[in-house]
Amino acid sequence: GSVVELEADPQGSPQRRFGPARSRKKASPWLSKYAERKRKKAKMTVEENAAAIATLNANATQIWILIAGFLVFWMHAGFAMLEAGSVRAKNTINILFKNIGTISIGAIMYFTIGYSFAYGQKNHDEKVSRFAGAGDWALTDSTNESKHMWFFQYAFAATASTILSGGIAGRAKLEMYFICCIFLTGFIYPIVSHWVWDTNGWLSAFAPPYKRIGYDTDKNTCGFIDYAGSGVVHLTGGVAALVGTIFVGSRTGRWECPEHFAAHNYALVCIGVLILWFGWYGFNCGSTLAFDGQVASKVAVTTTLSPAMASITGSLLMYFLKHKWDITVALNCVLAGLVSITAGCSVVSDWHAIFIGMIGALVYLGASNLMLMAQLDDPVDAVAVHGACGIWGCLAVGIFAEASEIKNAYDCPKAEGNGSGLQFAIQLAGVCAIIAWVGITMTIVVLGIKFTIGLRVSKEEEQRGLDVSEHGDVAYAKNSAPGLDVEMAKRNADNEKKQEA
Repeated sequence: GSVVELEADPQGSPQRRFGPARSRKKASPWLSKYAERKRKKAKMTVEENAAAIATLNANATQIWILIAGFLVFWMHAGFAMLEAGSVRAKNTINILFKNIGTISIGAIMYFTIGYSFAYGQKNHDEKVSRFAGAGDWALTDSTNESKHMWFFQYAFAATASTILSGGIAGRAKLEMYFICCIFLTGFIYPIVSHWVWDTNGWLSAFAPPYKRIGYDTDKNTCGFIDYAGSGVVHLTGGVAALVGTIFVGSRTGRWECPEHFAAHNYALVCIGVLILWFGWYGFNCGSTLAFDGQVASKVAVTTTLSPAMASITGSLLMYFLKHKWDITVALNCVLAGLVSITAGCSVVSDWHAIFIGMIGALVYLGASNLMLMAQLDDPVDAVAVHGACGIWGCLAVGIFAEASEIKNAYDCPKAEGNGSGLQFAIQLAGVCAIIAWVGITMTIVVLGIKFTIGLRVSKEEEQRGLDVSEHGDVAYAKNSAPGLDVEMAKRNADNEKKQEA
């Protein structure tokens, strides 16, 4: 009979191979013909098995990315809880409505044009294709075999936009934010993701070596490394939030009576952060974009260590400075650590993830205090968490990335990692490009809104609360919770009027 042997296929998974019958006796002609027919049949079976294995692997990858995408989508529940708890009680419905609007508007915009600008492959002008994609409008060129990628990338695009909603909460017009969301998910964010993650992007680590940034300096360049979006997603959202904060201005009375603007529900904030941390495993581990358990496992470890150390660092520092355990700092430092590790989660060692989280906490605290000193009103610290730590996360790759880890996660067999200053220079160039692109385009959008429909609600509407003025409702029923009923909201508005008078 035939001997079954194991032989590795090109993708590394073992497959069965049927070898010829082994016998010390000379086979008869009839037996030889029979054996030949069996070998041919066995060969066909092997080919069929190989095709079945390939199909199974493709389906497993699709399911894996879809599950990761579901987790990223679930992060919007975390953003909703975090932002709702951070704003004043009278603006709760408004911020929740923004979050629902984000995922709804984002879905339509990313379906019709956003995904095309990001990953369309019909831009025949090579120079233009380095800047933006084209084709596959409304997924007209996509088949069911590739639509899982649209869903995964859509969840990322919506995340970049929702970062802005928290930064301008409590005073911006609902229409103003939704217009910004249209541009962010349909054009601004897709261009950044094309630069970094498409094979034709000018910053992309997935481009052919001769197309990668830095090739003229070193033929072994790996391009701009941002594994899961410290720059693409979080820095984009952070810069958008900064532009919005500057032009929309501060909430009325923010700097005169700062104690009135503390988070009104820390339970919601805590639940939101925990949901975000859980969803972040889909964000980072899913960025393998393949059914790759080894890299995903490594990413899960770094995605745990960095936020854990960041929260410990921020909490201890605040205790030593102010002699109190600050829940807001502890929670925001978790997010700071997550943003900081997102770019390098697959290319830094586990120990380095701890240091990246520690420094990320310091970056967040420094940026948050700078925002306060500049009197830039950011209710959820979106600029400090996503903008400043997004910058740090990208730059940390140039400091801590190891050549061996880059080789495991990227098609860059001669990676140097932090062995030279080239990777850091590339990371810095990518950060500057993202800041410039998002800053300029968002400024144009916001100014256009300012001179047409206006950016913020009237002072009277703001004092009543956006729940009442824009939605005709309140988040908390009368007497449902101490201090949160309608009468208390009215008294707070009257007190604010007296203070201004």
